[in-house]
Amino acid sequence: MMFQCSQCDKAYQRKTHLVRHESTHNPLLTSSCPFCHKSFQKPEITRRHSKSCAKKNNQPLPPSARPGRKRLSCQPCFLAKTACDRSCPCSRCRNLGRQCIYETSTSTSYPAHISTSMSPSPVINNTSRRMINGGGPFSFLRHFASPSVHKDRLAIGETAKCSIRRNFEKLYTNLEDALVPADPLAAFSGDLQIPGISTQLALSSDYFFSEYPSEVLLPSKLSNQLTQLTNDLVETSKSMINGPINTQQPLELMELSAVLSVSNIPSFISAFFQSLHWHLPIVHFPTFDPGNISNPLLLAISLAGAAYSLPRDDANFSPYIFDVAEEYIFRKIANLSIASSQEDLTHLMPTVQLIQSALIMEMLQFGRDDIQTRRRIRIIRHPCLVSTIRSLGFLKLKRSTAPRVFDYWTWTMLVAEEMCIRIACWVFLADGFLTVCFKNYPALSVFEMDCHLAWSAELWEAEDAESFSKIAVAHAIDVPLPPLSEVVDQLLETPKTAGPTPWSSSLSPEHLLIIIYAISSLAFQARSGLLKYLSPEKISRAAANWKQIWDSVVKTPKKEQLLHLGYPKHAEELWWLLNATLEVANKHDKRFPYLDNAATDELGSLNDFIQWCYRSTS
Repeated sequence: MMFQCSQCDKAYQRKTHLVRHESTHNPLLTSSCPFCHKSFQKPEITRRHSKSCAKKNNQPLPPSARPGRKRLSCQPCFLAKTACDRSCPCSRCRNLGRQCIYETSTSTSYPAHISTSMSPSPVINNTSRRMINGGGPFSFLRHFASPSVHKDRLAIGETAKCSIRRNFEKLYTNLEDALVPADPLAAFSGDLQIPGISTQLALSSDYFFSEYPSEVLLPSKLSNQLTQLTNDLVETSKSMINGPINTQQPLELMELSAVLSVSNIPSFISAFFQSLHWHLPIVHFPTFDPGNISNPLLLAISLAGAAYSLPRDDANFSPYIFDVAEEYIFRKIANLSIASSQEDLTHLMPTVQLIQSALIMEMLQFGRDDIQTRRRIRIIRHPCLVSTIRSLGFLKLKRSTAPRVFDYWTWTMLVAEEMCIRIACWVFLADGFLTVCFKNYPALSVFEMDCHLAWSAELWEAEDAESFSKIAVAHAIDVPLPPLSEVVDQLLETPKTAGPTPWSSSLSPEHLLIIIYAISSLAFQARSGLLKYLSPEKISRAAANWKQIWDSVVKTPKKEQLLHLGYPKHAEELWWLLNATLEVANKHDKRFPYLDNAATDELGSLNDFIQWCYRSTS
């Protein structure tokens, strides 16, 4: 006997199941998920669903229900015992120049009815301003080099707290498409047999799907991709036993599947774009489709999201997963068949995604406090990555056209071109980071960088072709930027009193971060005797010209708002460090091991020098 719902066509074998289902038609008797607003009969069922909701976006779960009257005011108004109008921010907090806080924590949260859009808040409070300006001299470098820091040395988790909030609606839509079963009926007509359950009942019963994971019953494109990926990683780990990374046992399939599960992927992808992406903006979020990316890029983004969303003591989240993922991705890099050049960059996208995944893994591994991992990245992985992009011609890539009004297809082609340019720029930035922090001899020369500089963050983050076109029109009067090699050459040759160069107003904070790494790399090579023709006076001149441009850029309101996106806000620290090295080197001071020429994977010499610099500027 089947019990038929009186309001829809669903039917159930048990009356209790029908009663539970019918309650969902009555909104007065249900509670709803705060993320997707799906209704359930009981709050505990709602909370259980919310833990794995696809629209959770790495947001914290709402607190468990407590007896008594629910507080509606924001935290500052509640503590001040004043009325709160519950806008975001409320009028009182807005007048005080700060954001509302709706929970007792260090992070700022928003009421459920407020949309988290891409636009940064128009009000920058004092705390945010201190973080934008770096929190004092050498705040990032002191954190990175400190012997007391044992996780997240790159401070991605901390700096991501003041990143702008994203609109993930399009991402969720793409995820839902990727989770559509490839063949819903095939699961029940094939090998999968569940005794006592009819196909019709299985497809209609809410209870059935709560007992059996949907990815098992109805495999989707994404779940099939994850299955293949976990199997590949297990096989990779088996081949690594007694290898260079000296693994003793392979990964467990069940352990890996618990991390790379369909229910976790939405949260991991959201966490990646809210945190590490701002520090390594090489994946284009507006056109990102999780159902149409390569296995290596899906793996790298998922592990990056897991690193900044899962607890570090999670039983299933072993650091060894990162080592296996690194090996899996860089084996593919080593086996690439490099084509000389391709007119149509769409044919190059699988290769581009592989390089993106390698660069993400390189950054993730440097965030770990492990000297052996750091050495492997520095002397094996990074040179391999540099050699690959050099062979692909990314270091000489010029845009086919300047940004202007485009239709969707032309925009996506230009985005593909921009991704290649950004890969070249951020591989160079990573090379400069290794030189500045570990005295690693540069694998990339500044004067090899003949590609165009990357778009500004504003253009790169434009949500669609229409938004992009509007921003491009607004920037039409900007002077085109020359390649990095020409920018640095002009900074070296332009007298300090000559004033800003014609293109300096077109530079963004991201450009200036890359440029200061370039000047610092040249300073190291000159100090080491590799570039004897480059005098300390020229380096000092370039640094002074850079600082003049930096001061003008950070005073521009729109560009100041973009400073909190990742590492550009720390660029001035590198300028301070460069000046200190020039000053000490000119005095022939031998007290600091940081100024010798021997590459290292330790952070002791850098920490000692940074501490001396900090005391000197305090």
